[in-house]
Order: sequence, then structure tokens, then C-alpha cells
Amino acid sequence: MIVDCHMHYEPALLTVDRLIACMDAHGISKTALIAAMSEPFNVEGRAGEAAGDILRKMLVRTNRLGRIFYEGSRTSSGYFIALGKKYRIYDWPDNSSVADAIAKYPDRLLGWIFINPGVDSDPVTEIEKWSANPAMIGVKAHPFWHDYAIEKLDTAAAWCRDNGYPLLVHLGGKRDSGDFRRLPERYPGLKLLYAHAGIPYFKELWSYIRYKENVYVDLSSPYLDEELVAKAVEFLGPEKCLYGTDGPYQVRPRGPDYDYGLIKGWVENAPLRGGHDQVFFENFQSILKPS
Repeated sequence: MIVDCHMHYEPALLTVDRLIACMDAHGISKTALIAAMSEPFNVEGRAGEAAGDILRKMLVRTNRLGRIFYEGSRTSSGYFIALGKKYRIYDWPDNSSVADAIAKYPDRLLGWIFINPGVDSDPVTEIEKWSANPAMIGVKAHPFWHDYAIEKLDTAAAWCRDNGYPLLVHLGGKRDSGDFRRLPERYPGLKLLYAHAGIPYFKELWSYIRYKENVYVDLSSPYLDEELVAKAVEFLGPEKCLYGTDGPYQVRPRGPDYDYGLIKGWVENAPLRGGHDQVFFENFQSILKPS
């Protein structure tokens, strides 16, 4: 069994029917969807690969400078910049689109409830609205692109801890949006998943969470590469890592399908010491609310 814990639902790039076909082609049992948070984009070709390589090297070797480069991909006016093009970031991700996709394939799809406490003063209301759907298994937050301090997640984190839901967070590169210590220390027992191997902190975050109970990373996204995935699982161990893709965004020519096999191959080749099942599905199952 293989579960993709981190996939965006972006039908302009990949329809739900094609999504299921791609899952079948690569042996993916279930996918947990997140509502689209920006205008559709696809980072194509060698230029995209080169930009990703530069960012990874900067974050690993000179993290402070790398975080400046990382933060520069988001404008103060609410756009994301990819290869010189700007794409509008949505302040209000559409959770209903994910619910509709799940309804079409209830045996294959799950969903994250996407919140933005940067504009919504009462994100718990949005969580409670969608948590009535048992296929909505956790809460997603993006303090990087939505540009808010981690402390704005306090009420959502408390709700998730008290109700047994995991919280998936994509950290920013600034002191307030990237405070990866705040939630584990203020809300012990919270099941917390940091996106994309803990970008933009990587080793600093890995050292912090290595022995923190209930804190994990996912291994998704073209932000990473095979070498970085191997380093993450070698340092943290398979018990701390979850398979994900961040699709349908990827460095490749635009086309009708998504290659689930790329990051899957990175995980299969990683030094997991027999822990592949933990990464591919057991850790995901362990963070879900007991039924």
C-alpha cells in the first residue's frame, strides 16, 4: 500500500479522472488532496531544474542566504514568482473543490482542510465546517505564501490537538512565519507534519524534531531531490518521514499526466533500513484520527 499524503487538487493541470489514472499507473492506493492555492503553474524544463538546484544548495550550505532567496519567490502583493512569471496566490482556498473530488472517488481520495488565518480571524469555523466530512483527515496551513506568523495558527493547533487531527504546515523563511518550535512546544500531543522535508530549514529543523514525539516531515515537492530525500531519511529515520508528491506541480514539460513515480523512486532508493512501509503508509495511518 502507498499513500500520497500531499497532492494539490488543480483540475486545470490534472483532472480528477486523470489523477486516478496516474495513481493506478504507479501503484498509489490513496491520495490526500489539498485545495489549489494559486493560479495554475508548471515549472518546466532545464530552467526550472536549475532554479531548484540553486535553491536547494543555498538552503543546505548557506541557509540564511538561502531563506532570503526562498522568500523572494513570493511578492508582498500576493503573487508567487516562477521563472520570471507571476501567479496570483488565493487568499481563500476552495475546500469544496476537494470535497467534490472525494465524492467522485471516495475509496481513493482523502482531503486536507486548507485554512488561512492571515485573512480569516476564525479559522476554527472553517475547520469545523469541513471536519464533519470523515474524508477530511487534517488541516493544512501555508504561512509562507499566505505570509503570516506561526502564532496565528494557535487556535487551529489547539483544535487539532484536542480533536486528534494532524496539522500540515509549509513554513516561511522569516522569524515569525518559520518558527518551527512554537507549535510543538505550546501544544504537546499535536500531530504536526512539516511539508517538503521542513523547507526552508532542513537540517536545523531535523535536529530539533529528531526526538520530538508526533512531529514529522513529508518528502514531497520539486523543492527536493533524491539526494536531499536520502539525507532526510538517513538523519531522521523512516519513522519520521511520509511519502508525498506536491503534485501536480513538477519540473517537466506540460502534459496531461503526473509522474507519481519520480519521488516514489527517491523513497525506494533511500537508506530506509527496511522502513519503506513506514514512509509509504504506516506513518500516515498513525497520524490519522482514530475512527
